[in-house]
Amino acid sequence: MIIQLMQLGQTETDPLGLIFNLLWFALIFVSMFYGTKLQAWRSAKEIESGLEKLKKWNDECKQILVSNFKKYAEKNETEKDLMLKIENFLTFIAITPVDLDPYGIIPKLDHIIDVRDDRFKEEIMILAPNADPEAHETQNLENIVEAAMAVDYVYRLVKHFLILGKKSKSYIILMQISMQMTMILAMGKSYYHATKAFAEGSPIGDALGPLVAGSFVRDVTNSDDIEAKKIAKDTIVQEVAFEDRTVYVIRAQGPGGTVGKPGTAIKKLVEEHGEAISRIIMIDAGLKFSGDKTGSIAIGVGAAIGGIGVEKTKIEDSTTEKKIPVDAIICRQSLENAITTMSRPITKSVHSIIEKIKMGIRKRTEKGAKVIVAGIGNTIGIGV
Repeated sequence: MIIQLMQLGQTETDPLGLIFNLLWFALIFVSMFYGTKLQAWRSAKEIESGLEKLKKWNDECKQILVSNFKKYAEKNETEKDLMLKIENFLTFIAITPVDLDPYGIIPKLDHIIDVRDDRFKEEIMILAPNADPEAHETQNLENIVEAAMAVDYVYRLVKHFLILGKKSKSYIILMQISMQMTMILAMGKSYYHATKAFAEGSPIGDALGPLVAGSFVRDVTNSDDIEAKKIAKDTIVQEVAFEDRTVYVIRAQGPGGTVGKPGTAIKKLVEEHGEAISRIIMIDAGLKFSGDKTGSIAIGVGAAIGGIGVEKTKIEDSTTEKKIPVDAIICRQSLENAITTMSRPITKSVHSIIEKIKMGIRKRTEKGAKVIVAGIGNTIGIGV
């Protein structure tokens, strides 16, 4: 076989063919003994190229943080000192409780989340002592930090695996990261743009739920002055009448960046009204497949809420006990759509979702019934 390959396309006295054959065997030799090293080198270069982009985004996010916190920092504090404090804070972590025995894990998670939120606000006030703790701008600062944290984490994680792969000379590690660099960069870029959106205070795609809730209230009452009562932390409820039904509309307060505690709010209403609540309708943003159209609507059942699962558990436990059906309306969008400035296709879906809420109330509830409509999402830029 080797002799046939050597004779292919040449005569015995063809010097050019002999050179090609020698190069061919040299290539086989190099591939056999140095192929993995070459692949590791190529993968490392691809990772380094992606890491440069992540570093650029990370540095820009830190500059955005400095420029926003500088407004509320002490006058004698330099940008260098503020940057050092911010860089130290970006590695803030919340350690989840042990889950070897899952019994009782939800109250533990709820406690950790509350402690984390309180500590997070405390650290924000240390960085911005002149900010009003109750102002929506302060909530926006928290969102900016969280988005910048995500970019910083992705950058440090990729850098870790690059150094680890080089030190261990493991082409498997380097190849795994290089093959996923496109998706990693897309995620990093999304959080980078999210940082800019939060800094501007712009409504994001995830604000669809609160936007629908507020629009529904204005649509059925033809008024912008419906009383909003605080029912849980950073969460409000508005009571409206719709075609002889009583509708309790729940959403985060806004216009600061917060998701509130809709699970706690729904649980309180269920405990207060019991089986008089005939149906719950939840609206949220949901991740779409690559081929799905941004802003398209999916209808189903179940608690439409993301997060770590604490608020969802509260909804499921309370509705299961009272046998209350839960409807879900989802607006499909990508991760980038969800955490960056709300795009036009998502905004245009609001009217369609409101009509579906009305149709669901008409078809699936009797007159005189009580219904809960919950708009789930981050209320940055979305007022009452």
